Amino acid sequence: MKIGISGAQSVGKTTLLNALRSEKCFWGYSIRNEVTRGVKALGISINEAGSDISQQLIMKEHIYNLVMFDNMITDRTSLDGLVYTKWLRDQGKVSEDCFIEAINVFKKTVGMYDHLFYIAPEFPIEDDGVRSASEQWQNEIVDIFEDTILEFGLKVVRVSGSVRERVNIILKTIGEIE
Repeated sequence: MKIGISGAQSVGKTTLLNALRSEKCFWGYSIRNEVTRGVKALGISINEAGSDISQQLIMKEHIYNLVMFDNMITDRTSLDGLVYTKWLRDQGKVSEDCFIEAINVFKKTVGMYDHLFYIAPEFPIEDDGVRSASEQWQNEIVDIFEDTILEFGLKVVRVSGSVRERVNIILKTIGEIE
């Protein structure tokens, strides 16, 4: 089963992913941490300073995760890649060709997720030194997520509440609890 967790920066995706690690039904799953941090570790700008290179590397990692792992949970998806690439394109920071590539990757891969979960902001942003702490940027990204979900008629499950409540929503959705 392939499970994707999507949402703007600093909404709790990694925290949720880490909580899912301890659930027995996910033992043996490949837990794929956010790919954006790996891109930054290569010395490539991310967040509001992203570029064609950052976005292409991120989208390729989404493809890799989907192709290489049968049972996988990831805290970013090709939906995220498309949303952030759209924002960067609208700011003139990535090319139209990069944006078209992101659309194509998204269209070819989004259906490969058995379950796609979406987290909207509920808590104040905590600055982790990697992801942007800008609330304005987070709000702009959330708007693009909402528009993209509607535009493509995506069947996402919205998760909210405490970490335990979020875990329970996922467990219920995949049929592990009633």
